[in-house]
Amino acid sequence: MFSGLTTGDRFGPVEYDVSTTANDRYWRAAGIEHAARPAGLLYPPMAANLTILALQTVAPAPLLHTHQTLVSHRALVAPATLTVTGSVTNRFTKRGREYLEVTAEVAADGAPVWTSIATFIAAGADHASGAPSGGAA
Repeated sequence: MFSGLTTGDRFGPVEYDVSTTANDRYWRAAGIEHAARPAGLLYPPMAANLTILALQTVAPAPLLHTHQTLVSHRALVAPATLTVTGSVTNRFTKRGREYLEVTAEVAADGAPVWTSIATFIAAGADHASGAPSGGAA
């Protein structure tokens, strides 16, 4: 499960270009109006999506995102090239399911923008074993 990742395993760096149009789509999809949007500032919760994309370069099986913590270090205007690096910071079992926690650093021009701490479970995991289920018979 989780492609054999263990605590301490690293992923990235992976670069993502975020255009002004893509950034505005994030803001619009959130359904909120904030002064940061017309100023062109990057939408901070996109760090969760970038974490998932970067993690799936080393763990390509479908995952369910169960928890997210985001620390913002600075604002940044789109367009921007963001670099994501991360590591597995914890593996644990809860209610019979195996979880993976990762911490990802999202940076631009070598300086941190966001720190993303995300927890995942394998999609379709069997409750009793934490292993992927066999699906419908």
